[in-house]
Amino acid sequence: MAAALALAALALAALASTHATAAGPLRFRVQPEASEILFRATSRLMNAEGRFARFSGDVVVDPAALGGARILLTIEATSLDTGIAMRDNHLRSADFFDVERFPTIDFQSVRVESAGRRATVLGNLTLRGVTREIEVPIEVQITSAALVASGEFVLNRGEYGMTYNSFLNPIGNEVRVAFTFRARVP
Repeated sequence: MAAALALAALALAALASTHATAAGPLRFRVQPEASEILFRATSRLMNAEGRFARFSGDVVVDPAALGGARILLTIEATSLDTGIAMRDNHLRSADFFDVERFPTIDFQSVRVESAGRRATVLGNLTLRGVTREIEVPIEVQITSAALVASGEFVLNRGEYGMTYNSFLNPIGNEVRVAFTFRARVP
């Protein structure tokens, strides 16, 4: 869930970097095979660490006007993987991601505030049918052919309707999301 936001924020921040050499807007396509979206949630008995394997994203940015950068990111919620099939199936259920009703997690940037290689990407994250504006700090490297963005942020799962809890194994509301996105000009 936070992964989508992280990916979008990272891509936008990367576009906001002042290292680009091309004139005019550049379009980058995220390379999922070279990128990662990780999450970590805590609970009393066993923390859940995992990743999303399938996602796509595009970033369009004019290095001379970073505030106009646009980032779109889509994560396939069914692609979550914690390494434990029973837990993955529970996370895909209506108790958490409800992938049958909400198969994707989407992020769309609103604006970017940059300072050198660091930036803050503000955008709308839609998870489980709930859209909230988030801000994601990122570090970005950008050239005329490639972009690399990485960052970490915390989401409150309850704000997205994930309120399931277990009496035996209480789950924390904060989910830490970390990401590294690598994108290239198509």
